[in-house]
Amino acid sequence: MAKIKVENFGPINGGVVGDDEFLYFEKVTILIGNQATGKSSVAKLISTISWIEKSLYKKELSVKEVTTYNRFRKKYCAYQGIDTYFKDNTIILYYGEHVNLFYRDGNVIIEEQPLKDFRSPKIMYVPAERNFLSVVEDPGRLKNLPLPLYTFLEEFETAKRNLKGIIPIPVAKVEFEYQRQNKISYIKGDDYKVRLKNASSGIQSLLPLYMVSKNLAENVDKDESKGVKRVSLEQEKQIKDQLDKLLNRKDLTEDLRELLLEQLNSVYRNLVFINIVEEPEQNLYPKSQMSLLFELFKFNNMTEGNKLLLTTHSPYILNYTSLAIKAKNVVDKIKVDDEKRAEEWWRAVHNIVPEASILNREGVYVYEMNADGSILRLKDYNGIPSDENHLNQLLAETNDLFDQLLELEEEIDD
Repeated sequence: MAKIKVENFGPINGGVVGDDEFLYFEKVTILIGNQATGKSSVAKLISTISWIEKSLYKKELSVKEVTTYNRFRKKYCAYQGIDTYFKDNTIILYYGEHVNLFYRDGNVIIEEQPLKDFRSPKIMYVPAERNFLSVVEDPGRLKNLPLPLYTFLEEFETAKRNLKGIIPIPVAKVEFEYQRQNKISYIKGDDYKVRLKNASSGIQSLLPLYMVSKNLAENVDKDESKGVKRVSLEQEKQIKDQLDKLLNRKDLTEDLRELLLEQLNSVYRNLVFINIVEEPEQNLYPKSQMSLLFELFKFNNMTEGNKLLLTTHSPYILNYTSLAIKAKNVVDKIKVDDEKRAEEWWRAVHNIVPEASILNREGVYVYEMNADGSILRLKDYNGIPSDENHLNQLLAETNDLFDQLLELEEEIDD
């Protein structure tokens, strides 16, 4: 289980209130809060450190490359645009599967944990600006875009190339078609067909997220598609150990070292998928938010060890997460003594939450990012994340104000 503690970083002042001050990054982690409260800051930091952890394990990086010359901040955090969030008293404590990383007083210390079964992840950061890729034709030719957006663009293009035929999109009963010969994307309805750049803003935001997440989730741990011969975990370890010994030879030339590193990297398979998504609800009606969220849960459930991190402003995301967990609780109570009745119950549950999308409460963490720079882990009700947060409180306050206006209207009418 990975966990991180962040103090005095961008808008964040301290760690998680109460508990042990750590934010846990497990099966599903949700960060909710107002604008400029640090949701993306934490998500980008986790993405950066997760990538460093993977690269150190694969020996694409050395500890020295990360810890010297302030590269952690000026190079790796700069990629995500969070290098300016550091302060003189910034503290970052990260405990991962392979790496522990500590940042304090401008210095970085990294401890590598020797692991035989580290599950090398495919890490995808899905930026909020993703709808830009739907609106602009050939965005790869544009300059000065955020670097993560270029990376996401590459994955979007790969997902489109891997597309076979026309696929349904989980909202509005529409389908997606990609014409490879002219590289044009289309959205198809019952009686219309429009180019993606002319589609609704919700579809333009949802489609890149859906396509990339689907493609990566379905292809993780399937390196045959890239021409890499699959080997067993034991064979993988043996090859790695042999290459490690060669890399440590002092008489190794630089050209040969690069060749060996290339071979070493080809041995490692992406065994799990880490999907970090900014604002999945972007431009979507609440029912569409539910459909998309259940798809993201399904992709996350495909492989044991996958992780999903969401940043959101939407209380509906929490409500639908609660539904997915409650569905699991109900299913677990169904006994199969009466198979016919059990089948009816299962069908009723999965009409609400698809079977592939239900969630086990264990491993689900929800945190509220507050304007004062604090982080609060939301309370549970019978094992289900509570959606009692300031967003729902604002909705309640609005209802109260509306009731007051109704009362005034009645007084005036009298």
